[in-house]
Parts: sequence; structure tokens; C-alpha cells
Amino acid sequence: MLARRNPAKIYITGRNKSAAQRAIANIKSISTHTDAVWLRCDHANLASVKEAAEVISARESRLDVLMANAGVMAQPPGLTKDGYELQFGINHVAHALLIRKLLGLLRKTAEEHGEARIIPVSSLALVLAPPGHGIVFDDLKTTQPYWVLGKWQRYAQSKLANLIYGRELFRRYPEILTLVADPGPSNTGLVSSLGFFDKMIVYLGNINRFLGIDQGHWNQVWLVGVPKDQAKPGELYEPVGKPSQGYTHWCLDPQLAERLWE
Repeated sequence: MLARRNPAKIYITGRNKSAAQRAIANIKSISTHTDAVWLRCDHANLASVKEAAEVISARESRLDVLMANAGVMAQPPGLTKDGYELQFGINHVAHALLIRKLLGLLRKTAEEHGEARIIPVSSLALVLAPPGHGIVFDDLKTTQPYWVLGKWQRYAQSKLANLIYGRELFRRYPEILTLVADPGPSNTGLVSSLGFFDKMIVYLGNINRFLGIDQGHWNQVWLVGVPKDQAKPGELYEPVGKPSQGYTHWCLDPQLAERLWE
């Protein structure tokens, strides 16, 4: 769908080269003018994320859109290579590093071409973030194995972080249009790979919201193309293009935002 806008170049980052090649073939079948490139980037390894950002910065003189949408969901306890809780490390820390490393290029693009965008990905599941904390900073370098429904609370914590970070990005860098996407629930690999109990949590928690597998990207693509004067920077958007009311008080906590940024 994004390829129909005929962008000059799309970088597809990730570990799975064969999946990237299928995506590239699909892009080229839609837009023969788009140069689609796979760039290896393991979000569980910050050295790999840093290397990917450096490659883009070295190759490109502009970056119009950074869509930060890699992620995992409802994973058992684990750690990234750098020792972060697995879901927080992949879903948030890796994206925060990628964004920071590419901020210079994004700001340059906004200055020279009038606009640049960052699209972080969050979820209404953020309401399940650990009560009393929102983000449990003191043990982010543990597996955080102790909560009831812990895998979902760890996921929610990472998605809360992405929304807070997106809001803080716009506050600090208003020249870049930051819009936060909730793609909505759909039967992508994130859901289809879950066990029966976890699938039931997703299905029952999203009655009347579930999207077809071909619709899971619509909201993000809408945020890429919505005219700047019609967008609400720093806001969370539900499918498709609807400003969300699904906030918790943590989303608007300036102290939490400051600590997360630092």
C-alpha cells in the first residue's frame, strides 16, 4: 500500500532476509520506480541497530519517514543481547536508539524539504502496563517474571513507552511530525504464533475491533500520508486515522517521560 505512493526508496530492516525479499518483490510488483532494499537489523542487539542507522546515514542525504514498527508480543521471560527485558528491549529501546541515531538526518530533511515524519507504534494494550508504575525502570535489566499475566504486562509496558517517547519526541523536536500508530488487532504473525490462551485474550479483548490481515498496516500508511495541517502531533491514532481516547494517566506523566528519555 505504501509502495503505491511511488517512494524513491524503502529500507526494510530486520533479521529475516527471506521475509524481506518477499516484501521487496511485492513492492516492486506495485512500483517499478521504487528502490527497495533489505538492511540487516537485529532489534535484540543494539550494536546491530546502531550499525543499520550508520549505514542509512552514510548512504542517504534525506529521510522522509521513519516507521518504527518492529516488535514482538506476549513473549516468555527473556533478555536481549544487551540485557534488557526482551519485549521492552526489542519494542522500545532498539527503536529509541534507531530514532536518536537518525534524528540528524530527519531534522536536515525537515529543514531542507519542509517535512519529515516519525511513526512509532504503540497499542491500546498499554492500559495493561504494571499498575503503580507504568514502566518499572528499576528492573528493566531483568526478565521481570513475577506478574500475573506477566508477558502481557511486559508487552504493555513497552507500548506505553513508545507512546510516551513519541509525545516527547514532538515536544523536543517539533520540526519533525511524530504521529503514534496503534495498528489495531489483526491476524499477523504476532497473533498467529501465540498459544491458544493468549490468542483468546487477543480475540476476546478486541471484539468488534479485529481487522483482516490485509488491513493491519492501513493506519500506519494513513499516518504517512495525512496532510500535516490535519494531523495532531504526538497523538496516538487508532485505525484508521482516529485520535485515541485510550490513555492512562501514565501517558501524560511528565516525570515518567523525562525519566524514559534519559
